[in-house]
Amino acid sequence: MPFCDHKFVDSKACLKCGWVPDRIVVVGGPRTGKSYFAKQMRELGHPTFCGDPRSTVKFPEPDVTYLPEGLKFDGDSGAAQWVVDNWFPMRGPWLCEGHVMARALRRWRDQQIVIWDFWDQCPDPCDRIIVLKEHHPEATVSKKQRAMHKGVIETTWEEIAEDYEKLARVVEWSEGQKP
Repeated sequence: MPFCDHKFVDSKACLKCGWVPDRIVVVGGPRTGKSYFAKQMRELGHPTFCGDPRSTVKFPEPDVTYLPEGLKFDGDSGAAQWVVDNWFPMRGPWLCEGHVMARALRRWRDQQIVIWDFWDQCPDPCDRIIVLKEHHPEATVSKKQRAMHKGVIETTWEEIAEDYEKLARVVEWSEGQKP
């Protein structure tokens, strides 16, 4: 990575040096544009790893790797731990997206703190975290999806946001903007 303070506007490439982060995690609840963002990044050469099993995805795509079927939602053998064990250690480029990613980042942090004396000595699980804090303004969102998004952002992400502030970029949608 070249020396640069990396100025990102669209969160895809640095405006100064053109560097594209190799390992990207996209955090957000349902209907925030995670899959759309991932599709754009696939066009730049980033394979996508989706934090949902294929059977739960409304429109699965052939060039996306999905979580294995049958993983529990939480616990030591759950989806977040599976992501930590299998996807975060991979060499880039890659993009991991899904509502499970905030919990996976929390698990990564908690496990690294046990190994290292200080958080700032811990290796980063990725090069960039894109946080989609809002539903896209044109998305139709159910009550259940709003509740899930609230849990992802207001509970899990807010708990760990300070620990990942050097990696995180918050994206806010504007009216009429594509997700």
